[in-house]
Amino acid sequence: MKLKLQSKKDFVNDVLNPISNLNDKTVLKIEKDKITSLTASTDATLVLYSETKTQAESDKLVNVPDIKKLIRVIDCVETEDISLEINSNNIKYNGDNFKFTYHLLEDGIIKVPSINVKKINELKFDTSFSVPENKLNALFKGASFTTETNKLYIYVENNKIFGELGDKNRHNSDNFQCMLTDTFEGSPLSKVIPINFETFRLINFNKTANIHFSINIALGVIKIVLTKNNTALTYIVSALIS
Repeated sequence: MKLKLQSKKDFVNDVLNPISNLNDKTVLKIEKDKITSLTASTDATLVLYSETKTQAESDKLVNVPDIKKLIRVIDCVETEDISLEINSNNIKYNGDNFKFTYHLLEDGIIKVPSINVKKINELKFDTSFSVPENKLNALFKGASFTTETNKLYIYVENNKIFGELGDKNRHNSDNFQCMLTDTFEGSPLSKVIPINFETFRLINFNKTANIHFSINIALGVIKIVLTKNNTALTYIVSALIS
């Protein structure tokens, strides 16, 4: 089966790199007009559903045992527009000056998260808002100051959404607060939403104009959606128990 990639760079940066931030392994579901994947972080506190437009001859599950190794070999290809041959147990590339064979795992070896993305999308979210990348960059810079904590708190103050790095359970803990946005849809957050900041760091926000957050307070679920070229990334984050 042939899989055509119009942009090797976009496939690596927008699809494979975000997945590799969470886990070494994943299952890519190839369909005739798109590739989807559902990947969980090693501690299962973060799940990524990615969907990218592409062209393939037929449908196939591709069990990738080492995402970073696949990235390295695809980066060796000299052209941007490439065609990969997807076989039962390997991926092959045959170019004029370069060839490779990357071996895959059998179906069922890699565990796919049991989360139902459709049901997550159908949830009623209490509060939704968009955050520009520069605001998140400011928050990440503040992490160099709050080195004694790995918690991020999202809350509303004066009808604005704030992010705070700190630890409300520790005395004399340094904190850093940053306004993320001054507009939101839905109701103001009725309580502070705590997130593991190390989990939050795994999200690939790079070069994304706006990132959309949706929060379900009762279930402690945060859905984060961003778009990179032809790829849509949906992250599901589990809030900490406060």
